[in-house]
Amino acid sequence: MKPILFSFGDIHLYSYGLSIVIGVLLSVFLMRRRALKEGFPKPDDVSDMAFTVLVWGFLGARLFYVVQNFPYYLAHPFKILALWEGGLIFYGGAISAFLGLILMTRKRKWSFWKALDFLTPYTALTHAFGRIGCFLNGCCYGKTCDLPWAVQFPELSSPVHPAQLYEAFYDLLLFAFLLARRKRARFDGEIGLLYFLLYGIGRYTIEFLREPSFSWFGLSSNQWLSFGIITVAFILFQLRRRQSSHHD
Repeated sequence: MKPILFSFGDIHLYSYGLSIVIGVLLSVFLMRRRALKEGFPKPDDVSDMAFTVLVWGFLGARLFYVVQNFPYYLAHPFKILALWEGGLIFYGGAISAFLGLILMTRKRKWSFWKALDFLTPYTALTHAFGRIGCFLNGCCYGKTCDLPWAVQFPELSSPVHPAQLYEAFYDLLLFAFLLARRKRARFDGEIGLLYFLLYGIGRYTIEFLREPSFSWFGLSSNQWLSFGIITVAFILFQLRRRQSSHHD
């Protein structure tokens, strides 16, 4: 694993941070190209949308991580700002970014559901790069196993599941599926809600291969969050589908 790619004196280039930057820049580039073809949002609005969602997402993701590891950050408060070292909880970021998108679409008088459909495939793409960064950083690994592709991390005594790469691969599949599906979407919000539904299912499954930091009734905290996201996304999907059929 290579948490630090290069060092220039006291300046370090962290693989985790670089992976996220690459994912964000690639997603913004692809979003601008799509906006040029489809007209929503305007290409110049893509950067504003991405920036808003990114800031809200990072704040929420970091807040959730700090809360989960509160004793450590209480003793090391300045470490709260050390984002380049890793330490983001996706569900915290997703919930926070969701709220940020609601506020932005209201301010711009856009359709929230159209904006959600536009963004979510690229959220999956950016998340895939983030998980690759997790792998290089040596965090978020899986349980001990003896499979041929098991990975030995320096701080561990035995090989483990490369759970980060499992999720990265799943996110890339999700990105490709959502892009293909949007051409056949039947109602506004379908792509965005499918993203949350399918990601929740994938994350719930992959969590069985990870060591839980907290468990309740045999499920990890992320599995309970996944279950909640799946439930809410499924209910909203059905409501949006029925509203669309009534309008037809």
